[in-house]
Amino acid sequence: MPARLHILTLILFACCLSARGQDLRTGIPLESGQYLAAGEFLAWLDADGDILRTRPLDRTLTGLVESDGHLYAIDTEGLGLLELDGDGQLAGQEKLPVKGLLRGLAADGSVLWAVTDSGEILHGNPVSGWSVLDFNAAYAGYYPQITFWAVAVGLGSIMVAGTRPDGTPVAFTSSRGTVWSERSLDYTEAGVTSPFTALPMGLDYDARQDRFYLLGSDGMELALPGCSHCNSLTRYPAGALYARISAGFGTLLLGSDGFRKRVD
Repeated sequence: MPARLHILTLILFACCLSARGQDLRTGIPLESGQYLAAGEFLAWLDADGDILRTRPLDRTLTGLVESDGHLYAIDTEGLGLLELDGDGQLAGQEKLPVKGLLRGLAADGSVLWAVTDSGEILHGNPVSGWSVLDFNAAYAGYYPQITFWAVAVGLGSIMVAGTRPDGTPVAFTSSRGTVWSERSLDYTEAGVTSPFTALPMGLDYDARQDRFYLLGSDGMELALPGCSHCNSLTRYPAGALYARISAGFGTLLLGSDGFRKRVD
């Protein structure tokens, strides 16, 4: 299959999954031991992922974070950073200094991180402003042009994930967001080493385990510990995994067609 057609097929696959049902695509833990999740609607979930109450949204959210008491989000259009009030109502929108569309969002204290489908990685906040790295320009000749889909941060490390021009997934890590190194996505299963092949749809940093998790199509979850030779794959009965919400009281997976599962 030609590279461009392969990428379009993957993108259409992801869009079709989202259109099938009332999907929750992102979320954050709450101090109460519950979760606030969002996607095609906003939902307050208990510790097991059961829905307590919902409210409709006028857009589909794909990223949701809390930073310094503020709720920030991005949606499927990816045109700007959204600020929400406590009830999920749109309180403001900021157009960020990027060329591409926002596809991933993460928070590390007061610092927000985001990635675009044009290969940009940015960090900052609405008060202090934004620093933008054009990854594709900075690493031209070293790596092919990357389309980024997800970002996560934890303990000073940042991971971004995306796809190469041929549609294969790729991830990079950095300690400060300036110098980036490719992270192996190979895993060993039953004594056989294989590459992770799913379309990246989400990233999570789990502080309890001190490792990143890459989520993708076909219900695939790749655990990425500090040892790059220790990656492990788990498959779940979902067409796609969108988010993994880590908290001290538990971890919740969100996927297509209303898939929700608590994992500890």
